[in-house]
Amino acid sequence: MLTRNNAASVPDPLLAPNLVEAVLSKLGLQKRPSLDLAGLNSVFAAVSGKIPFDNVRKRIWFAGPQIGPLPGGDPTEFFSNWLRHGTGGTCWPLNGGVYALLRTLGFDARRIVGSVIVEGYPQGANHGSILVTLDGTDYVADAWMASFKALPLAPGRPTSTGGGIHDIRSVPTGNAFEILSYAGWLREQPLPFRIEPEYDPVDHAFFLDRAERTKVVGFFNDAVFISRHFPDSILTLGRHSKFRVAADGSLTKTQPSGTERKAALVEEFGLSEEIVDAIPTDVSGGVAPPGL
Repeated sequence: MLTRNNAASVPDPLLAPNLVEAVLSKLGLQKRPSLDLAGLNSVFAAVSGKIPFDNVRKRIWFAGPQIGPLPGGDPTEFFSNWLRHGTGGTCWPLNGGVYALLRTLGFDARRIVGSVIVEGYPQGANHGSILVTLDGTDYVADAWMASFKALPLAPGRPTSTGGGIHDIRSVPTGNAFEILSYAGWLREQPLPFRIEPEYDPVDHAFFLDRAERTKVVGFFNDAVFISRHFPDSILTLGRHSKFRVAADGSLTKTQPSGTERKAALVEEFGLSEEIVDAIPTDVSGGVAPPGL
């Protein structure tokens, strides 16, 4: 297990019982999960397939008066909007919300931070993630990676979630790990996430602070981005293109019209018509993830 540093003492935001029941119902879970690996995987598989990684509400915030913090930082607000509109979030609100759900359910979860290695994006504590400890083993339960199974971390040896289009792998790097996953629009090479032990664990305030820093620079400020994993496919929509990864790993790219984009957001990604109608036009010439 990774060494835990002392995080600042800030109360964790937990979810009210009625909200937890509503979330579990929409996730398709008929009862609370057992606090073991089977239970963790049941929750994480449901989260992986039901909650998208997206910047929809962030784009709406940028198009407004930009007063107050970015949306989704409060886990109760995050899940209330998912229940109403089907929205997820970028890594900080998404994993912050899933962390709160796991903690409320009774799992020994903690927030961690590291760097996703992407050309043109600032390195150093740029991605918030989640570890869950079970019987002395740490498991990665990162909703951005949406691997449907939690990834065990084994000091000194690589691990995998078992193949397929949602597979993620770990590679030991000294006293930490590098987690390798594949984006839904770039399948030739993995996106590395390097866990930074000095940020293990961090508190809620740290997640909020890092999210606020993305107001200044970020891939997800200027154009809509959304990715959703299904058991047999991965669907991604960016500035210009829509991508589908089939169960056999084949990648299809199309360039939908504005009308087709809106229809896909509702019919395929599961967003409400109300929230889709509120999405502003992409910023011309703005920044977006490479290839989109």
